Amino acid sequence: MITLLAQAATTAADAPLMWGVILAAAALFLLFLELFVPSGGILSLCSGVAVLGSVVAFFTYDTTTGLVALAAYIFLGPIVLWAGFKWWVASPLGQRMILGAKDDPIDRSQAEGFAASQARMRDRAHRLDVLIGRRGTTETRLSPVGSIRIDGERYEALAENGMLDAEVEIEVTEAYDNQLKVRAVEA
Repeated sequence: MITLLAQAATTAADAPLMWGVILAAAALFLLFLELFVPSGGILSLCSGVAVLGSVVAFFTYDTTTGLVALAAYIFLGPIVLWAGFKWWVASPLGQRMILGAKDDPIDRSQAEGFAASQARMRDRAHRLDVLIGRRGTTETRLSPVGSIRIDGERYEALAENGMLDAEVEIEVTEAYDNQLKVRAVEA
């Protein structure tokens, strides 16, 4: 492909135009790749540098070409980003990468989302209320928050008074704000 582009650039004056197109394509490719490769933003940064390089190359070729490219980036860039994001969110990969996307569709109203959130919170509170009075052991040190295990299930818990060491027998005293409060069982 580069060979074909090199053959198309018949004079040395056409080289900046060729580099502008190559850098613009590289920027688009890197931005697309950022959606699928967890780079922590490095690919987006490289894409931005490629955009700047392409604008400089277009201005080096001709001022009019540079202004057209700059206007295209300014006006079409946000549209391309928006369309790409909408496409990615609807894709199977995007659905797997967004936490709770299967349970919380993006197209429902704010009231429906709030109602679903409240229902999940009430369901979790009910499941925790059932544990009041049950006994288990601390899995980690509760200082004052940590993990406990009741009947083989792991829960986050808050020590009622002070701190509790690991492997201490506990009893659930309260389910408050979707969190269990526990105290050590007297021997």
